[in-house]
Parts: sequence; C-alpha cells; structure tokens
Amino acid sequence: MFACLRALGMNVLSRTAYLVALGSIAGAIVGTVTAGPLAVAQTAASTDAAASAYKANCVICHAEDGSGTPLGIRLKAKDLRSKEVQEKPSTELAQTIRAGKGNMPAFGTRMDSDQIDKLIEYVRQKKSD
Repeated sequence: MFACLRALGMNVLSRTAYLVALGSIAGAIVGTVTAGPLAVAQTAASTDAAASAYKANCVICHAEDGSGTPLGIRLKAKDLRSKEVQEKPSTELAQTIRAGKGNMPAFGTRMDSDQIDKLIEYVRQKKSD
C-alpha cells in the first residue's frame, strides 16, 4: 500500500492522511454491517430483561397477558391492555411504576429508569386489538 502511494508521489503526511481516511471509511462500513445484528441482539436482550422483570414483579396482579389476575382484580389493578392504560403517557406510567399508586407498590428502589422504560415498552406490546 505504501509503495503504491509513494509511486503516486504522495509524501509521508499525505500518505498518513489518506490511510487515516481510508481506515475511517472502512470502519464506518464494518460498523454499518455489524450494527444490524448487534442492534437486534440488544433489542432481544432488553425485551427478555423486560419480560423477566414483568414476570417477577407484575404477573401476580396483572397476569401474563395484562388482563389481571383474580387477586389483581380484587386490588383494582388496571387491565394493562386497556385503552385507558395504553393511552397514558410513558412519563405517567413510569411515575406509577416508580412511586406506586393505590394498592400498587413502588418499584423505584428495585428498578432503574432504563429498566422501567423497557418495562413500559413491554407493557405497550400487550395492547388489545
């Protein structure tokens, strides 16, 4: 490579700049190629983490499908599939998860903001048609 650049009459600084630019372009191409599967893997991992958090903390009252268990219904837990819940802003849902509301306990000490956001995305997938 250096011999070819030298044959073109490029000095050391020009060759270095050319190689740095070429490396940047190659890195961008490789990054583009690997970003797809990596992004899918990260999305799958965060979905799995959200599903685990839901099962560990929410299923007892809200049921697997979000409709509510007999216990949850007695405690007046919301149907997470309902239009009422699904149309609430994410900030309001996050506040409810973080601080609790009514009979729902607070989870702000057990989950960080990112986990709560992923949990909300998971709950949004339970929307009834």
